[in-house]
Amino acid sequence: MRLYSSPVPGGSAPSRPLAVLLPWFGARPRSIARYLELYLPRGLDVLVVETDLSHFLWPRHGLAYAACVLGLLRDSQPFCSRPLLVHALSIGGYTFAQMMVHMSREPQRHRQLAERLRGLVYDSLVMGSLGDMALGVAQMSSSAAFRPLVRGGTRLYFGLLRCCTVRYYRAAQGVFFRPPLRCPVLLFYSCNDPLSDPALVQELLESWRGAGILVQAQGWQDSRHAAHLRQHPQEYQQVLQGFLKQLDMALLRARL
Repeated sequence: MRLYSSPVPGGSAPSRPLAVLLPWFGARPRSIARYLELYLPRGLDVLVVETDLSHFLWPRHGLAYAACVLGLLRDSQPFCSRPLLVHALSIGGYTFAQMMVHMSREPQRHRQLAERLRGLVYDSLVMGSLGDMALGVAQMSSSAAFRPLVRGGTRLYFGLLRCCTVRYYRAAQGVFFRPPLRCPVLLFYSCNDPLSDPALVQELLESWRGAGILVQAQGWQDSRHAAHLRQHPQEYQQVLQGFLKQLDMALLRARL
């Protein structure tokens, strides 16, 4: 984890809004910098929380990691009183789902933290079958020739260790449909994303709206997984800025 401080003057660190950025696996510094530029000039500090492949392949490890992140945001002096915004992409959405699993299980323990969460931005959530998840793992390989082998091996791994993997994945996916949070949500997605079933995405959006959650969605017919900002920069930034204007973050409103 790494904290980036905004150069914008005004507001003390304990009260300055904090964006928690959970990028996709293997995101390079240059790619992460594009997302830092969405928030740092607007007066938000950014905490980058990266996800290791082991957090996904061994869900108990991922749950423990999610608990550490929650503890940091809940109890650590630099973060424990800040308004929060979450921006999660791809496998980063899985890590945030694990955080919500903890929040659902212990609502009183995390109540104050939940109240500080002002908004959620999801980008390229992995939504679908175990096959989709296996494809997602395979896409992390830098070698296209090895991806079919990685995909097949991952499906076998899921099958052999079903009790230690699949039920955790279902719990993580289920918490998106029954979230412990009611703050506004912005979802970026594409209809041709092989890691995200568009029908399931629409079902997810309807479930949030049915629960009374304020939802905004931006979809594209053709866009790459976790690359919407790079492929549609103007539209992405315009939609995000409109969403941020709705949030109850006093310092942020002053900078928009």
